[in-house]
Amino acid sequence: MTGAVSVSIWMTRRGVMGATAGLGVLSWGGPGRTGDKGGSIAARMDAAVEQAIIDSDFSGALMLKRGDQVVYQRAVGQAERVFGAANRIDTRFNVASIGKMFTATAILRLVEQGRLDLDAPALRYLPDYPAPAIAGQITARQMLSHSSGVGNYWEAIAQKPSQAFAETRDFLPLIADQPLEFTPGERLGYSNGGYVILGLIVEALTGETFADHIRRTIFEPLGMSGSGDWPLDVVVPNRADGYTRDEAVIGAWRNNLFVNQFRGGPAGGGYSTVEDLSTFITALGDGRLLSPQMYATATTGLFDLGRARYGLGVMEETINGHRMVGNTGGHFGIAGEVWRYEDLGYTFAMLTNGEVDGYWGMNIAVKDILCGPSPATDAYHLGMAMTAAARDDSVAAARALFDARPQGLEPRSVFEVEAAKARHRGNPDGAERIMQIAAIVEPPA
Repeated sequence: MTGAVSVSIWMTRRGVMGATAGLGVLSWGGPGRTGDKGGSIAARMDAAVEQAIIDSDFSGALMLKRGDQVVYQRAVGQAERVFGAANRIDTRFNVASIGKMFTATAILRLVEQGRLDLDAPALRYLPDYPAPAIAGQITARQMLSHSSGVGNYWEAIAQKPSQAFAETRDFLPLIADQPLEFTPGERLGYSNGGYVILGLIVEALTGETFADHIRRTIFEPLGMSGSGDWPLDVVVPNRADGYTRDEAVIGAWRNNLFVNQFRGGPAGGGYSTVEDLSTFITALGDGRLLSPQMYATATTGLFDLGRARYGLGVMEETINGHRMVGNTGGHFGIAGEVWRYEDLGYTFAMLTNGEVDGYWGMNIAVKDILCGPSPATDAYHLGMAMTAAARDDSVAAARALFDARPQGLEPRSVFEVEAAKARHRGNPDGAERIMQIAAIVEPPA
């Protein structure tokens, strides 16, 4: 599940969903870099959350565990803003594309059972697929790794009532007639449509609905009672709404009900809790869901996605020699991630229901805290330092930071979101200066 309007908005909103690092080749100690201020990991995490609340209206829940022990957990902000219901550690948040890991797990388990060949054409399992010429070219491996050439459905889905898309098959008319965007296997092209087809394969091979199969084989065995794909019109206790800043009214917020997917499915959009996600990523790596061999196959990156590499429904990223395995997801008023820090023994889950900049800040802070300062986060700190200088001082001050940066380091593109936040906080002049520096360092093509 990704942004609903365009690729550019998708990249802005989803931002660090796999592309969380810059181009720097040297760890940067300039403005914006907080560094290691000492103290326990829990104390530093708590300080980062407090800063994110101030800087970016952070709203959500997060949990850091080492083995079975909770190192840090906290929930802040509101699950529902009309009546002021607070987020809790067990609040159910929309997980967006994190849910693709559930789909990938189901597919890979079918492979291990001998019921599915990763490299066989999808047409073998979906003989009635309405576009047989396409289904005859694409494979499960390609769809899992976003290299099938199958496109997306967001522009098409926006033209119809969201309630029309409640079951996996309901999405099929949106993608079946689309030509492939490139030769299968050629490159990465992020594809929600490919995951819909994977969901159809799960249903064809198991005789269950996709939702029932995921519940029976993953959620129930692992005790993930806070997870499901409930439709938006069902009353679900402790489910958070997502919120974005109103672009027209200073200080106002809008819920995401009219831009959100009606029900989760194979491409994402279901709900979970940080504890459930921690349970899942632990089970994925300890052999309860996949064999060690299949886990290694799934988590080996095949294509670059920012600084991360995308494998079979799972991403891997290495920072200062520390390998992370997991996935991320985002949409309007939704952003989250779950990672297994393999050599450090940590699992980290974060789910948010506010604007994406709050997620960005905590994503970077946690990487700095657990892995140490690195080029993976330098670009973000430079971009944020430049936006603060432009907002609070001048374009010249921001340009001075840009000119003084280490060779090869480019600022993370945070400017559009930070300008919108400045307007929302009643600082239109600061917002204008942010966009001016953005035009200098990121001139239109």
